[in-house]
Formats: sequence, structure tokens, C-alpha cells
Amino acid sequence: MALMELANLGWAAPASGGGSGLDVFLGQLPDPMRPYLWQLLFVIALVTALHWILKLAFYKPISKVMSDREDALSAGSDTKAKAAVLVEARQREYREKLKDLRARAAAHRKALADAAGAEKQALVDAARTKATAQRKAAMEALVAETAQAKQDLVAQADQLAETMAARLMARA
Repeated sequence: MALMELANLGWAAPASGGGSGLDVFLGQLPDPMRPYLWQLLFVIALVTALHWILKLAFYKPISKVMSDREDALSAGSDTKAKAAVLVEARQREYREKLKDLRARAAAHRKALADAAGAEKQALVDAARTKATAQRKAAMEALVAETAQAKQDLVAQADQLAETMAARLMARA
């Protein structure tokens, strides 16, 4: 705020009519503080030169380093995004392969179960056939033994009848 008042004091016309306000202000300054035109031009040129030197020698390399760093970061994020897409594609491929392998394993298990069922049925049929043949043979043997037993019984009955008839005849 004080600088604004100082600037206004220097540029504004004084209330008393003795020249411009800037001349009065500059006249009141001691000699080492009094600015001269060639000094002002030198300071302006020096500040401009420093500005360009700093811009070219300091700010430009820093800006380049910052932009290179930004490019490297964005390249890293691009690489990360590509890797994420690649990982997702591979996971999808693995899921599809796993699904296919599970389906094939289920089909193979079903085929094995069907084969085991067919083999079991064949074994049951063979055992049933063998049991039927054994039962038939046993029945035939039983029929043959029954016939033989009947013949033996009839023969024994006839022999007993003859023996009884011979005893009865011998007594009578």
C-alpha cells in the first residue's frame, strides 16, 4: 500500500504549482538514490538478459526433464494397461480351456461309467446264464435221481412183495 502511495506521489502533480510531481520527487531524493535514464535502461536490459538466460539455461532443461518424466510415466501406465489387457485375455483363454477340459473329463467319466455298467451287466448276464445252466443241470440230475430212486423203490417193493408172498405161501 505504501508503494502505491509513493507511486502516486511521484506521478501526480503537486498541489503547489512548482513543476511536475515526478521532478519534485526526484529532486528530493539524495544523489545515490536518484535514477538516471542510462541506469534504468541498463537494469531493464540486465533483467531481460537474466530472464532469457534462466529460461534457456535453467527452465528449458528442467521443462524437458519434466516432460520426459511425464512421457515415461504415461508410457509406464500404457504398458500397465496393455499388460492388464493381455492378462485378462490369457485368463479368459485359460477359463475357456479349463471349461473345455472339464467337459471332456466329464464325458470321459461318463464313458468310463457306461463301460463299467456294460461290463457289470455282462458279468451279471454271464453269472445268470451260468446259474441257469447249473440249475438246469441240477434239475436234470434231480429228475434222474428221482427216476432212479423210483425204480429202486419199485424194485425193493417188488422184492419185498415177493418175499412176503413166498413166506405167506410157505406158511400156508
